[in-house]
Amino acid sequence: MIRANLLPRPKETIALFGFELDGDYARQALVGFAVVIAVALLGIGIETMRTQRLEAAARDAESALAAHGPARIESQRLALDVARYQEIAREAAAVGRSGATAAIEIARIGNAVPERVWLDSLAHSPSGFDLAGGTSSVDTLSGTILTLGDALPGRAASLVSIDNRDAGAAGIRFAARIAENATRTAR
Repeated sequence: MIRANLLPRPKETIALFGFELDGDYARQALVGFAVVIAVALLGIGIETMRTQRLEAAARDAESALAAHGPARIESQRLALDVARYQEIAREAAAVGRSGATAAIEIARIGNAVPERVWLDSLAHSPSGFDLAGGTSSVDTLSGTILTLGDALPGRAASLVSIDNRDAGAAGIRFAARIAENATRTAR
């Protein structure tokens, strides 16, 4: 024979601070509160471990930085030396065309100037030569520009300006430029 108790269980109540609470509800609230506390403690523990790992990594990085201090100072000194040498190389490149090379180029320009053409000024710059002068005719001037272009290999001469207002008295005045050939620099 099977016996079953069909009567409802009597309700348990818990009295706390003058409040009466149903026992089942109180147990569920306590279990929920315990779960919240457990999750919070777990989160705090994880965050503490993470913070400790980060602090350890920071200490290791600081000690490695301190250990490599002399090497870092040496590399900074080498970087300053490299910068100084690069500046010297740039200055040397800027004045590299001076001296014998520039003298030879000036002599070639002087030899390329025809008889009825005179130069008033000849200025040298790192990018080429600027010249100004005069001649008695436009034909002579066009031949002079062609001859100047052939005087220096890899360079081309171009007419910058021409003034023939005083063609009778002072002749035709001109300004020209000898610079690197545009087709050569485009490559």
